[in-house]
Amino acid sequence: MKKIFYLSTLFAVIVFIACEKIADPIDETGKITAKEYADNVLQKARLDFATDAKLSAIYGWNVDLLGKIDLLETDNAFVYVVQSNNLQSNEFYVPVFAAGPVKSPINFSTMLSFIKDTTAGNILGNVFNRLATLAIDPNANYKDSPATIDTALVHGGNIFLSQNAGAKVDMFLLPSKSIDTTLALNNSADWIVNFYSSNKSLVLWINSNSGVVTKLSGN
Repeated sequence: MKKIFYLSTLFAVIVFIACEKIADPIDETGKITAKEYADNVLQKARLDFATDAKLSAIYGWNVDLLGKIDLLETDNAFVYVVQSNNLQSNEFYVPVFAAGPVKSPINFSTMLSFIKDTTAGNILGNVFNRLATLAIDPNANYKDSPATIDTALVHGGNIFLSQNAGAKVDMFLLPSKSIDTTLALNNSADWIVNFYSSNKSLVLWINSNSGVVTKLSGN
């Protein structure tokens, strides 16, 4: 019921501002990858959230197997989490077709409610607690969502999808140090990819710096 409420709210936000067209990188297909919209979100956040806003994380909900979401549909989204050191807080944005980024009703609590695996949920809960003070360096060398999905599919995703009809894919881009505090680099970022059905899940951590793929949980 909670999920239906948030999705209904998100859809209402999209309908409300759809008439206010601004400069937007989205083409007529409405499909975008995770990285190509980040700059637009930061520009918006520095106007209506905090002048020191930085990218803290990206959440891809119900991403397709090409690593994209379709802004002409309402059952998927990229949620961009930005943080402010000055405010010590986060704000959340979603891109809207032909209208630009807007603040999102989806927040950390909502994201965690979509994680079915307890182990993975606990890991992400600890990560989210740190994101008000951690950001992804704009020069960080991390893969975009299509390449990340390709890697995840090779490392168990294809098998999971073949064994679980109707399974979906969520993904999270996070600062490396939010996951592993022993990492020496501040400017790297990692992806966590969550394949899930109604009762099973496979959660993979893809380390951008080393290229190592680790199974956080799965059954």
